[in-house]
Amino acid sequence: MPTAAAFSRPTPSEAAAPRARPGAAPAFASVAVVDDIEAARDAWAEIAPFAAASPYQGFDFARLWLATIGAARRVAPLIVVARDAAGAVAALLPLGARAVGPLRLASFIGGKDANFNLGLFQQGAVWSPQDLAALLMAAAHAARPRVDAFLFVNQPGDWQGASNPFAARPRQPSPSFAYKSALPGDFAAWVNAHASNDAQKKLRKKAKRLEAMGPVAHRRAADAREADRLLAAFFVQKNARMRALGVSDAYEAPEARAFLSGLAHCGLEAGAPRLELHGLYVGDRVVATFGALAAGDRLSGLFLSNDGDLEIARSSPGELIVQAVVRDAIARGFNTFDLGVGEARYKNEACEAEEPLFDGAFGVTALGWVAAQAFLVRQGLKRRVKRSPQVLALLRRLRATASA
Repeated sequence: MPTAAAFSRPTPSEAAAPRARPGAAPAFASVAVVDDIEAARDAWAEIAPFAAASPYQGFDFARLWLATIGAARRVAPLIVVARDAAGAVAALLPLGARAVGPLRLASFIGGKDANFNLGLFQQGAVWSPQDLAALLMAAAHAARPRVDAFLFVNQPGDWQGASNPFAARPRQPSPSFAYKSALPGDFAAWVNAHASNDAQKKLRKKAKRLEAMGPVAHRRAADAREADRLLAAFFVQKNARMRALGVSDAYEAPEARAFLSGLAHCGLEAGAPRLELHGLYVGDRVVATFGALAAGDRLSGLFLSNDGDLEIARSSPGELIVQAVVRDAIARGFNTFDLGVGEARYKNEACEAEEPLFDGAFGVTALGWVAAQAFLVRQGLKRRVKRSPQVLALLRRLRATASA
């Protein structure tokens, strides 16, 4: 079980420096825990340009999530800032903490709304498993109240070729993969790699069927009015789909809608919204929506929806908008496109590569250690269920029966 023996008693704002490993300099000299997202803005801005991190670790994503969904779930900011001997930011962990019974648990900001979870580390720096354990222990004791355990899900082993230091710590596979595609310089080459001639012919027929109903166009929201319209269409389409499946709609809650709206409007006037909103139109009707976040040379899909009207749905507007988004991404110079975490047929069709993810946990107190082990067991069971077609089929039948 981890202990705090390597550390002196931390002050409320800063932990003691780590003990150097024999023959190696420590990866950091001090750790501060910031409980106000705005107070972490400067440190975030300092390290973000040099860190390999997904758009889910962007400052605005974290800020808006904490103010909406996080607030509703009583998640408090717990931003871990590690500095080197010169005072430069060596690492930043965008975490939030919440109370669960007698425990205080810390996880990456974003919860289920973040497909990928990463810390922000200076590129080129070497972090050993001992350094990371020291960082987490220092952060746990610097926090007020103290953290009992860290629970980390959906971590990629690397991001756009840069390794994730946490991959060197004890870990286990996440319940689900992510799905991504390498984008060539030519859209036709991408289509040919992902669809047979027969499949392409069928999709062209479906597009023509939509064109018979009105002019078909793909647009990215360029102003607040169109962004609001596409979000409204998404909420209606998503809710109808979830009701038909007999499951709850995660985006029905006011805080979830406020979060997406905040992301879509943030940076929109400057032409760089934190959440891009794509719409497939038939005349004035929005028949499909797609939400995406951009970071560097990668575009990450956050959501997809389509009009459930049978005449519209039979023309596969969801598949058509994915292709339109990919075409647009290639034209804008993106090298990678992903459709996030979770199994779905359309993801396999659009993405040729599975991206393995891993979970990890770190217990600080005795009770926290128990919680960490229970978390890993639960995640492992969830993975086994998802890998069993028979169990999944049974769960779907039970869900359908319950909603009948």
